[in-house]
Amino acid sequence: MSRPVRLVLVAALGAAALAAVVFATAWLLMPRDWIDSEARRQAAQMKGATVRWTRLTPAIQWFSIGVKIEGLTARVPDVGPPKTDLRANEVFVRMKILPLLSRRVEVSSANLDGAWVTLTEQPPEPEKPPGAPQGPQFQVQVPRIDFHNLNVRTRDALGSGTEVKGLNGSVAFQGSLDMPTSIRISAKADSLFWKASAAAANMPLPSPLTLDAALEAKGDPGVLEVTRGSLELGPLHSDIAGKVTFPKPEVESGGPAIDLALAGTHQKVDSGNRAFQGIAAATPAKWEGTVAWDIHASGRLPDVVTNGTLNLIGLSVRAKENSFLIDHMKAEWNTRVDRTFTASGSGSGSGIVMSFLAKGLLTPGGATTGGLYVRAPAARLNGLVPNSPKWTSGNLEARATFELKPPAKPAIRWSIRGSGIDGTMQGLAHPVRGLQFDIEGNDVSAEVHSLRVGVGSSTLNLTGTLARGKPLSTGTFHFAVDRVIAEEWAPPSGGKAPQKVVAPAPTALPVPIGAFAGNVEIGEVRSGGMRATNISTPVRFDGKDLVASPIKGSIGTGTFEGAFNVQTPFTKPSYALHMDVKRAPVEQFAAGTIPFSSAVSGFLSGAVDLSGQGFPSAAPNETLKGLLKGTLDDGKLKLTPTVIAVARALGISTGSEVPVTQETHTVRIQGNKMLIDQARGDLGQDKAEMNGMVGIDHTLDLNVLLRLAPSRVKGSTVLARFAQYARDAEGRLPVGLKITGLDRAPKITVNTEQLMAAAAKQLTSEVGKQLVNGLVKGLARRPDSLRKADSTLAADSTRNLETTRKTPADSTAPDPLKKAGDVLKNIFRK
Repeated sequence: MSRPVRLVLVAALGAAALAAVVFATAWLLMPRDWIDSEARRQAAQMKGATVRWTRLTPAIQWFSIGVKIEGLTARVPDVGPPKTDLRANEVFVRMKILPLLSRRVEVSSANLDGAWVTLTEQPPEPEKPPGAPQGPQFQVQVPRIDFHNLNVRTRDALGSGTEVKGLNGSVAFQGSLDMPTSIRISAKADSLFWKASAAAANMPLPSPLTLDAALEAKGDPGVLEVTRGSLELGPLHSDIAGKVTFPKPEVESGGPAIDLALAGTHQKVDSGNRAFQGIAAATPAKWEGTVAWDIHASGRLPDVVTNGTLNLIGLSVRAKENSFLIDHMKAEWNTRVDRTFTASGSGSGSGIVMSFLAKGLLTPGGATTGGLYVRAPAARLNGLVPNSPKWTSGNLEARATFELKPPAKPAIRWSIRGSGIDGTMQGLAHPVRGLQFDIEGNDVSAEVHSLRVGVGSSTLNLTGTLARGKPLSTGTFHFAVDRVIAEEWAPPSGGKAPQKVVAPAPTALPVPIGAFAGNVEIGEVRSGGMRATNISTPVRFDGKDLVASPIKGSIGTGTFEGAFNVQTPFTKPSYALHMDVKRAPVEQFAAGTIPFSSAVSGFLSGAVDLSGQGFPSAAPNETLKGLLKGTLDDGKLKLTPTVIAVARALGISTGSEVPVTQETHTVRIQGNKMLIDQARGDLGQDKAEMNGMVGIDHTLDLNVLLRLAPSRVKGSTVLARFAQYARDAEGRLPVGLKITGLDRAPKITVNTEQLMAAAAKQLTSEVGKQLVNGLVKGLARRPDSLRKADSTLAADSTRNLETTRKTPADSTAPDPLKKAGDVLKNIFRK
């Protein structure tokens, strides 16, 4: 090793040793107790503020000697609601080493790590009397502050304000704090938010936010000019120019005087830019334009006045098929020394006209008034909101005025009108036509002066009021509908599902109505084959269930009265319907309320109870449950394939119409099955009883007892010969039938129990046995006389019903009656 190298090495080691000695000496000579006691003394003497910490200890950080303050909290004022509230995890205050050698404390810098600062607007404090002493301030000067993960929140009396998160950077001073010679600021915030009110959610603003500025003394003492200044908000860049003048000590009072300008030349704003995602997420529309601004601030702190201009040029908006251009939007504002301000703005393009005006006081509690006006074609709304209507014509006009005077609630009045609006709405199979409305309100209520809209064959008129409440609002309305055709209000069959759009979840429903009451009048309702008229009912909604009771109306020549209850109608609806029906056409009633067609015509009277998920309709519903109990008057039995098959099986004649009288029934519905507990009545001259099951899949499982009139079994047919020995007390022939299979091709089986019961009373003598033997022998010969009397009618009925072109094999007359003959053979066998 050469001599020069050895000398350099020795010098370096000596310097390192000297530095270590100095560092160790400074550490040992640090006046720990004095630092702690002095900090506590100054904190205790502060007036109007409270400063506390959980732990203050000497520490070494990156070859720096200082003190570490943990759990630091500070609030101003010390009592009452705070204007400033600071909470820091850790603060490291660096000391200058050389002064420590003489047991003096001089601070070189401070490092703030992890802190929240909340600045809240409070009413002004009362002025102190002249000559009142000022409280001592904290007497520690810090020429440089480094901060990491600093979060700053501002709130006004209404809860609105901004929030800066993840702020990192530094502030450095040269010279004294009251008369610096230079200031350098470098800071960057990860995210920036704006909160419109206390109840609103934070809305992300363009970020990151970056500030880089340097001020140097030039010319007169205390005058710092901006030598380098820029402010970036996401992709937007502003240049900062101007100067800051500090007051001369003991000559001028007040804070520094500023004269700064913030300017941004024409720059592009685009919803596709990541910095604008927070704003762009509010709508699926895409937009872009050019923006420029010029802001000037001047005056002595805190009495600073500002004026500014913001221009947005060529704002292009695209939302699916909807696209339009707002040519120009301009906003201007200015503040005055008396703390008043004015702001105004206007814009137009593609049929859209908008303007706003505001003025008021900037002092805490000062009043602010203003107004907003917007007029636009309804089609300009298309696609701006996910899954919204699509309008093709019509116009909208909205006005609003407001008055803010904290801490009182805002006073807002608004109105919205629409005319000639046509279009389509999701969930409706028919277009909306002629929508027009006139609604106005304030911050506590709204009044619907008129609302008229047509959908398909229906025209709805609505008036009413809406009162704001806690937590939700209540309303009173009157609905009048001339005609409702259920199929027109059903969702389009086979339609595509609404396109999913990524958007933040709403914080509340668009119309947060908690409860409402009203009256509904409907001129005509058609559902399937049912036509109900003159319907009227009061309705109530308690926030969970919708109740309409009593419902009154007419079906055909009959009437009905009842109650309708829908649980959770706007989420997962389920209903319970009770109706007391008087002489309503049974075919219409069945066609509109249950998924089963009626085999009879006539007029239904009685009680009907239906329940299930969804809403009442004739569509199949596995959750449907029902009970129908009543009577049928002036009825007629339809010549269905099942009726014709029964007539053929028994070899009896049926006219073109079979009257049904004195009918009573008890019928239950369980999903896709109709369970007939009991049904009885007169079929022309005959009497009938029935129970069993009818499925929505056209399956039958029925037990039928026919009591045939004596005139039906005259002649030489087998039934006539049976009737000689098997009449009941009324002289009728009881015939039991089992009907199974499909209703288009049923299987008919004769049940001989009724015949045997009636015959047992008559066939007890030897003569009776001989006569039965002759009857049995006649059955063995299978006479054709069974069908001759009814062959012509059966052929006519077959031609009238396409579904009975082929006679089912199991429905022929000889087979069922042969079985009855076989039974009689067994009974009277010698």
